[in-house]
Amino acid sequence: MEEKFNEIANEYDKWFETPVGRIVKELELNALLEAMGEIKGKKILEVGIGTGLFAMEFRKRGADVIGIDPAENMLKIAKSRGFEVKFGYGEAIPFEENSFDIVLSMTSMENSKNPEKFVGEMVRVAKPEGKIVVAVLNAISLYGISRRIRGLFDPNDLFKGMHFYNFWELKNLLKKHLCNVEVNSSVFFNPSPPKFILDRANALEKFGRKYLKPFGALLIGGGIKCL
Repeated sequence: MEEKFNEIANEYDKWFETPVGRIVKELELNALLEAMGEIKGKKILEVGIGTGLFAMEFRKRGADVIGIDPAENMLKIAKSRGFEVKFGYGEAIPFEENSFDIVLSMTSMENSKNPEKFVGEMVRVAKPEGKIVVAVLNAISLYGISRRIRGLFDPNDLFKGMHFYNFWELKNLLKKHLCNVEVNSSVFFNPSPPKFILDRANALEKFGRKYLKPFGALLIGGGIKCL
């Protein structure tokens, strides 16, 4: 899978510069920040940092962000943006235990063949009562369904072979490893929304997070390292 990400590294951020992409990024960022809580002065590990797109937003808010990723071309871009990075996989995080205030994974666990080990490693490197946040693509969202259908017909599709999660699957996985688990979601419109939907994205987000929690495009699960 990292070969695909190496190939598209230089193009990866461009979608987030489109009208839809900018709104999606803002909504997802707000949901991540809510799950992480106060990040100013915190030491954060991002498992699957990619190009550092979201890490830059955390840094702007005063966090010290370090990242790992198995796609070397992605790491080069993140490093060029001033981040300390290491080559590595979520199932074998190359840091000592009890090292980070917050450990975050953003759309990375979908590529893992061993999600139990993936989450267990995130817990291992978190400090006692540190926060762990796992964001994954939702299998039963409009986005998730369209992406999986596309993958059936396009052998080169970026999302082909990924495991998308549903709300209850993610929650049950995290409850095996964390305390005080909560799962929310973000982005409730379809992949190609009309302008009138984009113009009402914030209102739709508020409604969706209250009444349609299992169905947002991005699931965000979080909890703390149990003592």
